[in-house]
Amino acid sequence: MDDLKEYKNQLYTQSNFGAEADSKFPEESFFEIISEMLSEAGILDNVEYCPFRQTPKGIRIDGYSWNPLERTICGILVNFTNEPDLIETLTKTDIDDAGKRVTRFFQKVLDDKFVDSLAVTDPGRIAALDIREYLEDALKFRIVFLTDQIISTRVRKVSIEKILDKDTSIEIWDLERLRDLDRSGADYEEFTVDLLKLGGGIRALPANVSEDGMSTYLGVLPGSLLSAIYDEFGQRLLESNVRTFLDFRAATNKGMRKTLCVEPEHFFAYNNGLTVTATDLSTETVGGQLLITELENMQIVNGGQTTASIYFSPRDRKGSVKGAEKEYYFRDIDLTQVNIQMKLTVVGRKEIADTLKANIATYANSQNSIQQSDLVSNHPFHLNVETRSRNQLMPPGETGLPTKWFYERVRGQYSTQLRAMSSAAQTRFSKEYPKSQLFSKTDLAKYENTWRMQPHIVKKGAQANLKALGAVIIKEFEKDEDAFGASFYKDIVAKMILFRESDNAIATSDWYREERGLKVETLVFTLSLIRRKLIDNKSDINLESIYNNQSLSETLRQTILSTAKYVRERISDQGFRDGVQNPSEFCKSERGWKKLQNLEIDLSTLSRTDVLSTEELTTVKRDKKELDKASKSISDLDYVMDITQAEWRAIAEYFASIYSFEHKYVGLSTSYANVHLGRLPSEKQLKLAVIVREEAYSSGFDFVAA
Repeated sequence: MDDLKEYKNQLYTQSNFGAEADSKFPEESFFEIISEMLSEAGILDNVEYCPFRQTPKGIRIDGYSWNPLERTICGILVNFTNEPDLIETLTKTDIDDAGKRVTRFFQKVLDDKFVDSLAVTDPGRIAALDIREYLEDALKFRIVFLTDQIISTRVRKVSIEKILDKDTSIEIWDLERLRDLDRSGADYEEFTVDLLKLGGGIRALPANVSEDGMSTYLGVLPGSLLSAIYDEFGQRLLESNVRTFLDFRAATNKGMRKTLCVEPEHFFAYNNGLTVTATDLSTETVGGQLLITELENMQIVNGGQTTASIYFSPRDRKGSVKGAEKEYYFRDIDLTQVNIQMKLTVVGRKEIADTLKANIATYANSQNSIQQSDLVSNHPFHLNVETRSRNQLMPPGETGLPTKWFYERVRGQYSTQLRAMSSAAQTRFSKEYPKSQLFSKTDLAKYENTWRMQPHIVKKGAQANLKALGAVIIKEFEKDEDAFGASFYKDIVAKMILFRESDNAIATSDWYREERGLKVETLVFTLSLIRRKLIDNKSDINLESIYNNQSLSETLRQTILSTAKYVRERISDQGFRDGVQNPSEFCKSERGWKKLQNLEIDLSTLSRTDVLSTEELTTVKRDKKELDKASKSISDLDYVMDITQAEWRAIAEYFASIYSFEHKYVGLSTSYANVHLGRLPSEKQLKLAVIVREEAYSSGFDFVAA
């Protein structure tokens, strides 16, 4: 219980700190913290915050999401006590009551009288109109209850009646379950797939057992069983890189559907199958045949399209395909005739599993290969940002104290480091990396794509926005890594300050407090529009000034506020939206962004230091190149100095064995060994050192220190 109290106090502190920093209610801050955690774990996707309640009618919802990978509409309800230390218990009655409140909201979605009675900016109206768009494709409803309380031990399982004739489930994320996920260090919640309970085991043959504990099996997975597994666990089965990549509209998906319809018995022969990992398994021997009965933390790292085709095709009530003699309907697909080949690798150690999954997702052949740009966490771009965030001191700013921003490349890094420290060390760490200066991958994508004037992409949701940016920025990084040096990181910090302070200014403005709603849309379109107009006039926002001051000037803040007020008035006007009923939907479209760009806004209130002219931009660009060049030289020197004399000499011997002692790589490697004796190489030699060492390892060299 003490550990639960500690975790509850942690959530209390995080929620209240976030609320104070961003001028919001603690409940909203709690919602954002938990929904981001669940999104990264694959439990929720593209969550929208929409606090709406009609207490006398027993209607309430705090957020919603549409999950296209499961075709599920999710309604989210928050129960945040905002009381440290006090841990209360939820009863089944409490949970049933919460489920009924969300159910009543979903039942009102198609009620025009109800929707029309709400203001244009009312979160309930926006949520209802969004959900209407998804209803036709939806297979399920899901109610998710987020709370800082605990569930009574007497609550075994909570069931709920269908909503709008669709299967509905309810799940509770209480304090204990949240703690276990947050502190697991994994990017998923641990779960067990009971294959026997879902329809039968998987016949398999052991293929390989290695000394490090990895074991591989080849098996035959019945199509009906795969469908049942996905129905139970959904996208939690899909390794995060696969989940990010999937697009069910691909041509291969259509080909698989046709096979399922016309010749399901040949699906095994035509399909490449699944590549699966698990942390453990249970087996039985039946009639001399090995049968896998349970899989711990099953993850599909290759074969997401196959899984989607098998699950969704029979659920398509209208689709069909023409065969040689007749028309075949998807609803008639018989999955009992379908089998899929499966390669299963069981890895108990998490550090090995993470590397294995990343390598499989990158290199394994599949119907749709996953590109390197989808490997968001492990890509050198993110490692680069993480490294710079740990080293780059900020200007003192208003506080007078130099601090750093903390890039959380992997969820939970910040709190994990804190927990491992003594009280005194925690205090020092918090001063060096204030909680207000923590940012994640999805935060970075939000700031960067807003700066790149893609507000309609930002509005599509955190995961969709991260995927869109990743596809672009990773290519840029691989084309010119030097362009992502110290100056790039300084600009990232300035963009964060621009976004966050603008968000806070809007939230605390009188006009927004009078009528809340559409804040995210207003913010991203305002910043994008201001920058668009400045660029059209051959100028730009002065990021260097923001970075040096660690805040916005009052003139820039006021310009943003006046523009934001005007932008929200426009997107709230259905006439301006050309009849599009839902302003949120309008803001997700490229058409909406193009319409906004035609607005005329007043930028005369900006001060001289807020903006850079064309000539100044040229100078800044040149200075940034010099800064990156100097930064790269320092990085190369650190790189060379971190390599021991013994390793450089081994590299020299390696190249001598391949070429000869006269080869330039041999001489260079020998000279680099002398760096430790005080003979510092030139900048050109430093660059060559990096090339020489990487060339050695890429061509087969390996070194183990004695």
